[in-house]
Amino acid sequence: MSSNCPIAPAGMKPLVVQTVELPRGRLLFRFHKNSATHPANAFNPNTGKRMEIPEEGARFNPFPGAPATNIATLYAADRLAASALESVFHDVEHVPSPIYPRVRLAEWSYTRLKSKRALVLLELVNPQLRPVECPGRADSITEAELIHTPVSEYPNTRTWARYLHDSLPGIDGLAWRPRLGGVGAAFVFFGDRCDGELEVDSSPASVAHGAGLAKIQMIANRASIRIEEI
Repeated sequence: MSSNCPIAPAGMKPLVVQTVELPRGRLLFRFHKNSATHPANAFNPNTGKRMEIPEEGARFNPFPGAPATNIATLYAADRLAASALESVFHDVEHVPSPIYPRVRLAEWSYTRLKSKRALVLLELVNPQLRPVECPGRADSITEAELIHTPVSEYPNTRTWARYLHDSLPGIDGLAWRPRLGGVGAAFVFFGDRCDGELEVDSSPASVAHGAGLAKIQMIANRASIRIEEI
């Protein structure tokens, strides 16, 4: 597993890559904090966040950072498990039988979204990344360097999000396999290209109790994560 991600090229070069389409009407899942005051399909404006500070954002946001306006983003996944692994359990370490405090589940709910049109995505997997050159070396940027890096590398993974966004004006976002499990696909959508193209398809469902808790417990079990009272 790689722990370092190189910085993306400073200048844009024409890229010819294979893309995929997320069909119109595809159901998606988005986890969000219960304290959120915005609709479940609202894009994060990334206001006041700096791309060079690892903790101020996520793997692919914010970008481009001051003084330019940050691009709004929205994270979701095509399966509930993939969405949970990329949000609720995002910070779980890759160690034997990690423990997740049950009290933290009270922070989270999930909502179903639906795509209103076909959305064009670049999959961050090695076959599709092969044409993407990496500065200072002969080989291409790899899936591991973009997806399996620690938080300290987020400023660099954000430079790649900016580079791919700017170099590929026809894409609506990026897709990848969840870091903690290969089932399903996770997405980040670019708000300047598809804000308003995801509609809310369900009410928020808590994972702290009832059916939501049962579902999140099943996801944790399959990922060898222990939810326990601490």
